[in-house]
Amino acid sequence: MTLTNAVNLYIGARQAAGERFHSPAVVLRSFSHQAGNKSLNIITPEEIVGFLSGPRTGHGTWQKKYGTLRVFFEYWRQRQKLSVVPMPPSLPKYTSPFMPYIYSKEELRSLLKVIPQCQQRRWCQMSDATFRMLLLLLYGTGMRIGEALRLCLIDVDLDNDIIQIRGTKFYKSRLVPLGRDVRQLLRSYLALPKKDNRGDRPVFQSKAGHAISRSAVEISFRRLCRLGAVHRDGGSVYQPRIHDLRHTFAVHRLTEWYRHGANVQILLPALSTYLGHVGLHSTQRYLTMTPELLKEANQRFELYVSGGRDEQ
Repeated sequence: MTLTNAVNLYIGARQAAGERFHSPAVVLRSFSHQAGNKSLNIITPEEIVGFLSGPRTGHGTWQKKYGTLRVFFEYWRQRQKLSVVPMPPSLPKYTSPFMPYIYSKEELRSLLKVIPQCQQRRWCQMSDATFRMLLLLLYGTGMRIGEALRLCLIDVDLDNDIIQIRGTKFYKSRLVPLGRDVRQLLRSYLALPKKDNRGDRPVFQSKAGHAISRSAVEISFRRLCRLGAVHRDGGSVYQPRIHDLRHTFAVHRLTEWYRHGANVQILLPALSTYLGHVGLHSTQRYLTMTPELLKEANQRFELYVSGGRDEQ
């Protein structure tokens, strides 16, 4: 069996099973293009290393590509189309120094304030109102940026204060309850004139009435951070991202629970479900220890050890 044929059949099988399988398909087709249409059985570990070690490939990308190729070759070995899996040794585990950026409420206000200035350029895809509502929804619900941009008008049920998210990161759908403030903001936003009000049209439409690309949003957000003077100190290469609004939602929610004496241990699984995570281990990555969160947690612990009340 040739590499090109094996890649096409494998991608078709994964997608027929209901997976989107977009990013792995890109990796496999890229490898097939680089290696050439040769027999599976003559591919060497050295060829795979050459592909994995391409330009602009960090540790995380290397490992993702490695995992994609390993599963691909193992798939064909189990079907007796390949005698040996030609994978090189994996890289050792690596702990990234990256930490998500947790926006303060003052920083969020600064960003919202400069949105008109940010979007005044004629070539901006989004209007001021659309960009503002998108950011508020991301912060107010912890939604992923891709989920928000895929929302259709039919997915928003303001009578029942619920948004339905279809086809999430893990190929499932979930319901996201809305708080009072987010619901009122959405109601006002949806009452604005739109290019197309059919139920299958995007909630967040460009000025021309089309869906908005993630890249366009990220470019606008980087410009917004510059205008709002929101950045990491020390010239770090890890500057604030729009995805960090999701981390900020989780941290601010946990801080408020501590502040109001809520039972955090019981509420954490609810937060995990709300975020669309498959388990608490995924949610833990979002709970960066900010000074505010540390202060509230310490106060709770001090109250507990002093016998002020039972630990919750």
